[in-house]
Amino acid sequence: MLSRRTLLLAPALLAPMLLPRSAEARPLWPGARYTDADRAQAIRRGLRFLHRLAMKPKNFAEHGDDLLWCFYTISITAADPELKDRAWQIGKERAQYWRRKNTTVPADADGDDLTKLVSGALSADRMGLRDDRMKEQLQRAAARLSAEQFLQFDPTKEPVPSDVPETCTKCDNENPRGTRICRTCGTKLEMTSPYEVLCDALITTYFGDTYGIRLGASFADVTQWLPRMRPYRGYENGNNKDFTTTVYAVTHVIYTLNDYGAYRLRPEWLPQEYEFLQANLRHMIAINDPETMGEFLDTLKSFGLTEADPLIQTGIAFILSRQDVDGSWGDAGDRDVYHRYHSTWTAINGLMDYAWQGEKVTFPEALPRAQAGS
Repeated sequence: MLSRRTLLLAPALLAPMLLPRSAEARPLWPGARYTDADRAQAIRRGLRFLHRLAMKPKNFAEHGDDLLWCFYTISITAADPELKDRAWQIGKERAQYWRRKNTTVPADADGDDLTKLVSGALSADRMGLRDDRMKEQLQRAAARLSAEQFLQFDPTKEPVPSDVPETCTKCDNENPRGTRICRTCGTKLEMTSPYEVLCDALITTYFGDTYGIRLGASFADVTQWLPRMRPYRGYENGNNKDFTTTVYAVTHVIYTLNDYGAYRLRPEWLPQEYEFLQANLRHMIAINDPETMGEFLDTLKSFGLTEADPLIQTGIAFILSRQDVDGSWGDAGDRDVYHRYHSTWTAINGLMDYAWQGEKVTFPEALPRAQAGS
């Protein structure tokens, strides 16, 4: 049931977003197929899709914390004031709803549950909706769990592991680390890519350190193992089975160090990541992946690349050519809500201009550890 306040706000929030005053029917760059107005329209349609998806209670119950972070980060990083304002309006209303639905920490909350609650609480806090009582509950609950329960390994003691089993494809059960045969049904288990384990650990510790609650370890504890993960293997004509997980690990090194698009980074700070992104962007076209292309674009922009660069031009034109009729990106028939909103979120990020807040890293103590030996 929607409250009377939500019903009163809904028409304004769902109303079409006006095109930015600066958006004109001029080519994005000399010879471009698309115009400034085309891009502004695509971003507007994408944000409206995200809002419609977030307003459905089932979707928000499952992914509310991530959707809040989506709206919040767009609202503080976008250069266009109308895009910023609309994302803030949507995010603020959804944050109020999230706070009403998340007032206590469940007694049986596991590491994933607490990470989601911390990320949602951080977004709500940053939009002016603090709940110190909830934060105290989260601190107590997090202190009871080990690093392995949050991150699947303890980065204070060991590097990123390669023996974390995937969820069993037959019985959908989890198995302890190092297990090769499912203990429930006997099915052979696949191992999780170490780059996926790394990506999840970067995200979890970023939210924990930013919010002020230790989620198993510190962010710097995780970044100390980055030199062990290099050099990064590229696409290799489709022969690198870990390529996609490697991409997301690399992009999330950038996101967690630049506060998700708030700051510029110097290429010399992270030269291997910078070179990897430059070398592999065009492969996203070959595999028809606008979702990941969005992450290539916004991370490369944070290193200083602009629309004058052919790589950025190539990526933007590709994303604009792949928008679905409903305003989303990705497979419009995919029943996985995460894929539907995440593809759209990253596409918007890849298309939009950023209001950078200078050159800086989120955690200054973590950068030297990420660079050590590189």
